[in-house]
Amino acid sequence: MNSTSPSRARHRLRGSLAFTLINLLLVWLIALRYVPFLEVPHDGLGIAYLIVTWIGHFGLLALLFGLPLWLLSLVMPRQFLWLPAGLLATAGLGLLLIDTVVYAQYRFHLNHFMVSLFLNDKNGEIFSFTASTWLVVIGVVSALLAFEGWLAARLLRSPRTLQWPLWRVAGALLLALLTSHATHVVADARYQRSVTQQTGIFPLLFPATAKDFMQDQGWLDPRAMRAARVDIEHEAPDSLNWPKAPLTCRGGEDAPNVLLVILDSWRADEFGPRVTPRMQAALEGQGRRYLNHYSGGNSTRTGIMSLFYGLTGNYYHQLENSQTPALLMEQLQESDYRLGLFASASLDSVGFDRSVFASVPELPATPTGDTPAARDRQMTETWLDWQQERRRNDARRPWFGMLFYDAPHGYSVPEGGAEPFQPAAEAMNYLDLGPDTDPEPYFNLHRNSVYHDDRLIGRVIEDLKRSGEWDDTLLVITADHGESFNDFERNYWGHNSHFAAPQTRVPMILHGPGIEPGRHEGMTSHLDVAPTLMRHALGCSNPFGDYSQGGDMLDGTLDHDWVMASSYLDTGIIEDDRITVIDGAGDWKVVDRKLEPLEESISPAVREAMQAMRRFYRP
Repeated sequence: MNSTSPSRARHRLRGSLAFTLINLLLVWLIALRYVPFLEVPHDGLGIAYLIVTWIGHFGLLALLFGLPLWLLSLVMPRQFLWLPAGLLATAGLGLLLIDTVVYAQYRFHLNHFMVSLFLNDKNGEIFSFTASTWLVVIGVVSALLAFEGWLAARLLRSPRTLQWPLWRVAGALLLALLTSHATHVVADARYQRSVTQQTGIFPLLFPATAKDFMQDQGWLDPRAMRAARVDIEHEAPDSLNWPKAPLTCRGGEDAPNVLLVILDSWRADEFGPRVTPRMQAALEGQGRRYLNHYSGGNSTRTGIMSLFYGLTGNYYHQLENSQTPALLMEQLQESDYRLGLFASASLDSVGFDRSVFASVPELPATPTGDTPAARDRQMTETWLDWQQERRRNDARRPWFGMLFYDAPHGYSVPEGGAEPFQPAAEAMNYLDLGPDTDPEPYFNLHRNSVYHDDRLIGRVIEDLKRSGEWDDTLLVITADHGESFNDFERNYWGHNSHFAAPQTRVPMILHGPGIEPGRHEGMTSHLDVAPTLMRHALGCSNPFGDYSQGGDMLDGTLDHDWVMASSYLDTGIIEDDRITVIDGAGDWKVVDRKLEPLEESISPAVREAMQAMRRFYRP
């Protein structure tokens, strides 16, 4: 008896593995439903990546889903094993089929929130199924369960599985998986769009990257690779219907200059006569201040993305993977604007070289300086020099400038510089922070860094006034996101951790031709900035809904019922009295504006947000 038990267990194990691998054929077949949303490659590397990823990644999912069955096969008698095998396979294939439906609707994969949305969708506003559809679903599931049970029973008692090269097949699947990730590492570093734009369709795929490592080893020059590919076509991927119609923009020499000034990690309550006295004085009675303005993200990536694209964060990875630039940048180039893009920190590190600015041939090098404050100062000097050179040689041409300051993000003040806010910490060390840490010294350090940048921005504004360009320049001053200082005594510091006001509500000031001075009380968003600039600076006459999810900031009645913000993984729908948070794994919760938990219920705003997120996906 004991001598034959290992042999029987081995037979059951091989039968279970055979069952898993045969079901992989059904996985590949169901996964064909993702194909309409695939950017089909037309070059050798892209085709190779598609093949090995299709084989290896879906193979990995099948093997992982089969793992519980293999463990059961070691202890459960063969005559009973067919039942869990059939149930497990039916559940796995059913989930994959449902995921293809969810992906077709929303371009993201099945998660807990989508299940909750379905269960709470009593009126069929999000999902609508007829009685005949339900009958078909029940029939298909029943038939699939019967087939899987029969197949498992046959394979578990078949002696032929002992001769099949099952482990070699499993090894080949894992080899294809490793090849897929190695291919993506190379393609990502080489800005190979035909590879990177494919990744979104694969559920639970987290492709490997190593661009920074390869650069550190001297194996790769990313700037040279990017420059070699900057002339590739920049049309949106076929899976997006964006823009919905060709843009009609007048442009011309009478177009205003545009200057976008961004402070990294600048809070809404850090604008005023104490923290930003120079901006306050320069804009007093002239600029229009938006008092209830929200970034489209609590991180740099999604905050800047929402600012330039006018789109919610769910589109970011698709646009980055396909290296699709912001329409705002493309239209500025088509309107023959001279571009002066300056950033104190690298734009490559957060992917803007392959997204927002993918159409710009050459991005600025990071300024020299040992600290963010020093680099901010150097960036400002470089900007002023650029302006002088432009005025000498190209004065009649309209220009677009971006100044992206980093000192608040780095809690950096210049050595020997003024520090009016005291007591102030010497530096920010997140390891020293806890729920009982006094936030005031760190908040003061942050405000001192903003105070320093305010002096630099004051120089930029004074230069525009001296040159006579002040009245012809549409100026936007804002932040990519805010910053927390344990505001609600929940031990939140920094950013990218929640969607309440400290991390998402930011200053927003507009000044320029056609902008009435004053204060705007309604709720506005970074998603409103790009369409406002497209219409009022570039003369684009398209309805905003053709290319953006935002509204017109110069419409005095603009007041959103809700706005959306994203982090690297999560999404928040922000309403006046509540925030619905959907995390990267699909779990969700509802909190108030101070992060106190509320009853989990899906509000009408959440349903509206889900519909808005679908606007530019091609059916």
